[in-house]
Amino acid sequence: MTKEKDIEEITKRVVDSKQLTEEEKQRVLGEIKSGKLFDFHTGYPSIDRPWLKFFKMDKYYTINNDKTVYQDILSQNKDYMNDTGVMYLGAKISYKELFQQIDRVAKSLEEYGIKKGDFVTICCAGIPECIYVVYALAKIGAIANMMAPNFDAKQMGERIADCGSKHLIVLDSFYPIIKDTIKKTSVENVVVVPALNSSPLRFLPKKKEEKMSFDNEVLWNQFIKDGKHRTVPATMDYEKNYPFCMVYSSGTTGPSKAIVLSHDSFQNSVLSYNANTIDLNRGQKLYQVVPPWYSTGLSTSVHLPLHGGMIVFQDPRFERDVFVKNIIDHKLHYAIGSTSLYEGFLDEKLTAGKKLTEFYYPVQGGEALNHELKEKLEGKFRDMGVDTKMIVAYGQCECGAQVTSQSQRIDHPADSVGIPIPGVTVKIVDEDFNELPYGQRGQIVANTPCGMLGYYNKPEATDQYFHYDESGVKWSCTGDIGSMGENGDLFVNGRAGDYSIVDGNKIYNFDVENAIRGEEDISLCDCVSMIRDGIEDGFALHLIFTEEKRKEYEEDVEKLYARLRQLQELILRNTQNMDMVPTEFKIRTSFPHKQFGKRDTEAMKLETEGFIHMDKDSLVKNDEKVFKKI
Repeated sequence: MTKEKDIEEITKRVVDSKQLTEEEKQRVLGEIKSGKLFDFHTGYPSIDRPWLKFFKMDKYYTINNDKTVYQDILSQNKDYMNDTGVMYLGAKISYKELFQQIDRVAKSLEEYGIKKGDFVTICCAGIPECIYVVYALAKIGAIANMMAPNFDAKQMGERIADCGSKHLIVLDSFYPIIKDTIKKTSVENVVVVPALNSSPLRFLPKKKEEKMSFDNEVLWNQFIKDGKHRTVPATMDYEKNYPFCMVYSSGTTGPSKAIVLSHDSFQNSVLSYNANTIDLNRGQKLYQVVPPWYSTGLSTSVHLPLHGGMIVFQDPRFERDVFVKNIIDHKLHYAIGSTSLYEGFLDEKLTAGKKLTEFYYPVQGGEALNHELKEKLEGKFRDMGVDTKMIVAYGQCECGAQVTSQSQRIDHPADSVGIPIPGVTVKIVDEDFNELPYGQRGQIVANTPCGMLGYYNKPEATDQYFHYDESGVKWSCTGDIGSMGENGDLFVNGRAGDYSIVDGNKIYNFDVENAIRGEEDISLCDCVSMIRDGIEDGFALHLIFTEEKRKEYEEDVEKLYARLRQLQELILRNTQNMDMVPTEFKIRTSFPHKQFGKRDTEAMKLETEGFIHMDKDSLVKNDEKVFKKI
């Protein structure tokens, strides 16, 4: 984005605005002419762009990509080849070795007939071989088709067939899970990667390596040997909007869709940090805990640190205890993880007597983090020796990972998910895509240079996802509900599809949760629709009380019932809506999670046991007792 281009775009946005009066337009156009390009105070975020005042504007206009992801990390690190680039289960891999391994893989890929434009399916956790393969594919112009091992078998087969992928690179522990599915697909060659292949732990006594049972299966080391005689392939020249990888939507609103991300998607994201207020320093360690089949797992957790000459710290075990132990023992500087992982720091069994010395940036995303839990975690960090803030970020795979982020240098309001990253514009719109002013709730849409090219082979779905406004600007429709503050902070309420039907009326589940947010005896809560006989009907409020209160309520059930009645009254008072008052409660000690981290609300919807029914007929909306202070 050049300054001239920015002036052109913001001028057109002002001229085409339906919200501003002619007088307001002339005022803003005059300010633009005098050199002011943001913070116009019109009341509309996409025109004011108040977040720009926090950025390094001299570098903001230098974000202009002209490299592939492979060219970028080579250019960034060519003078630092002896620095450590990756740490993995006791191994330290220098940048020199990293690029040597990428070249070895590129030779083997060509030996197996893989060329520019081909898709190669990768089903691996966070291991060095996954990094080697992804950048080797980028080097020769092939495309990484990233898949999770828990992908629905039918959809996995369909997605592989869609892109015509004939090659699979898979972690040894994942292969048994998907082997039967793969045999029915177009895959012709399977490369199996032992999890400890790059770790000194591979020399420990272990079970004999399982033999490959089909002619088209080969172990990683043999795959590398097969390409040994070849010369290193030429590096593909940069092409604008050339595909780099495919990741997949969650499939919660139908069959999962392949999200095509370009080299520019990744590059524009990492280049934005030059103008950002987030410090990234060469030699510091960033924990890649988000699996690489999510865009965040590849973009922010791998490409960003390699771009910055940092160290990618890998451990493929997606476990809360391992997460906490690694951060403490290895003195990590940055981590990007879900709320459920960070909750491990509140477990005294894991942290008693332990110290944190360099944990500067604990970044959270993927799950809600309420203000109370955030304060508890920050208090725990202070007790352990670091005065650091939890950094909340927001994004989605279709947007290339991050859309907004908090910063240690900015005082963000409670429950904010930060401001748009440099180069990204966010606004809130109504159902007719009219922009809403600060503070009003609607759908979150983003104009981002980091977003997807589209859904692979799904032109209709792509057209539905993108919206072009009266100025011809392309907006990503996130499907999330939220609002924006006057400093540019984004507040996310929840998914537009996160609702329940009560007596024929739609209520947002997150509104119920927000009505009791801040109650000191509640650690976590989740409002989830209930499925009975295959039909969604009503909802239940799932509660995790603090340890002290849980024991108290277990010993005195009448006290528990009284507390649940209080919560009913509080929800009614805060929402003024009887439909939002729950009648079904479930007291829990933990939430079920999917294999790789996110809360499994689909499983919770199907639960039928352990619920407490609390009638609400005695609650009357205008009854004075409902509105008295509890």
